[in-house]
Amino acid sequence: MTNEWEIEVHGYGLVRISKSLIEHLLSYRQINSSAAESGGVLIGKHLNSNGTLLIDDYTPPQPSDRQGRYEYYRSDDHNRLVQKIWQESQRKSTYVGLWHTHAEPIPNYSSVDKRDWNIALNKSMYEGDRLFYFIVGQTHIRCWMGTKRAVFNKIELIGEYNANLA
Repeated sequence: MTNEWEIEVHGYGLVRISKSLIEHLLSYRQINSSAAESGGVLIGKHLNSNGTLLIDDYTPPQPSDRQGRYEYYRSDDHNRLVQKIWQESQRKSTYVGLWHTHAEPIPNYSSVDKRDWNIALNKSMYEGDRLFYFIVGQTHIRCWMGTKRAVFNKIELIGEYNANLA
């Protein structure tokens, strides 16, 4: 396995996901039948003006989150963690998206996920006009990119990582 998962996004640039982040996220896979959904926030660094983004950190599930087999509610504690990470990094590491798990091999987003992602695009504070969304399945991680638009936001699948090939 290489050190990073790289996704070249037409019209945006290169999105790099660190090996250590992938390993951390894979540790939350819902492999057994009693495992609950987990989730949190993705944190990254905008490396240059040409669109290169390194996603290399995350917030883990918090005690105040609500987790069930097929549901996850992210509490406001994640916002406080992101603020702390942002300040400690001299404002370099910032909120770039959301992640959560699904109890399926190759994950697809639900209507609840899409609604949550659109709320994040419309109401969150972030750099630029795009956020990234990871769903960690049992065998794959999939990445969607959301672009904030004046009328309808655009959400598109941009990459898939096969954990079985790692």
